[in-house]
Amino acid sequence: MSFVVEKDPGLIPKILTIILDECVNGVTLADPDIEGMPIVYVNKAFERMTGYAQEDIVGQNCRFLQGKDREQPARYQLAEAIKNREPIEVTLRNYKKNGDLFYNRLKLTPLFDHNGNLLYFLGVQYDVTTQIEAEEEIKELNKRLEES
Repeated sequence: MSFVVEKDPGLIPKILTIILDECVNGVTLADPDIEGMPIVYVNKAFERMTGYAQEDIVGQNCRFLQGKDREQPARYQLAEAIKNREPIEVTLRNYKKNGDLFYNRLKLTPLFDHNGNLLYFLGVQYDVTTQIEAEEEIKELNKRLEES
């Protein structure tokens, strides 16, 4: 089902913003037509997940969340998908405003208009830190079992 924007062009974006702000996952829109592909929309869940306020985020590229932790294979996969205008799902090491590490499962989807022109990249972020830490703990416990 599609929204009929012509029905009420002022109301539909307002309703969509309310819906997105109620989501438990972070949602961002990045504009590929602006140099550096900055974030132009961020929902409340993304703010909660990162500790950054909307004013800190909008106008920046999501790379700022990686800080100095730039050598990540997922970053190169992401760059290639962006260049090719393809969807991708990767896990990145990101850092909250307070400096805490969190693992961000990012699903990036290009959004096109009816003529095939790229409008935005939609990012949906999931904090998968608990899962990653549990997997690492299991690996460590298995290693200890093998050694004993």
